[in-house]
Amino acid sequence: MKLLGGACLSLCLFASVAASTDPQPSPQPVTPPAPPPGETLPDWPATPVVPQPMPPQPAPKAVASLAADELYVVQSNEDVQLLASPPGVVTVTKESGPLKIRGLFVGNKIVSTRTYAKKNVFIVERIAAGDVELLLVPAGKVERRVVGDGDSPVPPPKPKPDGPPAPKPPEPVASFRVIFVWESGDTLTAAQNSVINGVEVANFLAAKTTKTGTDKGWRLKDKDAPAAGDTPVMNELWAAVKAKLKPTDVPCVAVEVNGKVEIIPLAATPAEMVAKFKTYLGGN
Repeated sequence: MKLLGGACLSLCLFASVAASTDPQPSPQPVTPPAPPPGETLPDWPATPVVPQPMPPQPAPKAVASLAADELYVVQSNEDVQLLASPPGVVTVTKESGPLKIRGLFVGNKIVSTRTYAKKNVFIVERIAAGDVELLLVPAGKVERRVVGDGDSPVPPPKPKPDGPPAPKPPEPVASFRVIFVWESGDTLTAAQNSVINGVEVANFLAAKTTKTGTDKGWRLKDKDAPAAGDTPVMNELWAAVKAKLKPTDVPCVAVEVNGKVEIIPLAATPAEMVAKFKTYLGGN
């Protein structure tokens, strides 16, 4: 105990000097000298135990910054999972190799085509600002990589296209008029005659078409009849029909709803003709 003997000798000398002189202030604690290499400090005086720092953890591998229009690709033949932390900064798309990808890759300044031959291919694309850590997890092993922020600021995500517009409610029917058009020089078939002159169709039109005063709202006209000699309302309607009418349309039916005219074929039966008219009235 070489060090302990030296410490005791120092204390004895100090006490002798103190006894032969006037009283002095209390001595300060003596700090023992550092031990030589290979030795340890004695238990006296007691010294606090300083915890040893933990060995530093390996830092994740850093890669080049990833811009919003660039691709960062990771491939592996193992069954792995690629995770991103924090979420919401990049998207990770998993594909099966071999795979050929064309794009602007990290570290390249031009668009190029690359082939990835391994089993699993992960494509990383930026969608928001900030650094992100990629965690490659194969069979319990974690490999950490950091992808830096390559844009300042990152452009906002493209808005999603709007869905189809909601259907507009049907417009209330304010006017409904009908004109049967035929060629008076032609002979109608029995089926055509039953539609144009049938009781079922006549009764429906008498009840549903828009009257002007007491005048009914439907007519039967020769295709060459002039737009005159009728009521002003029907003359105006017939002029609009003649402007749209083609010779190949005859025989046919002109239907006016709320001022709009449509030329439709003559139905095969009276029941079918009535059903067609009902579609212009909302099924009524």
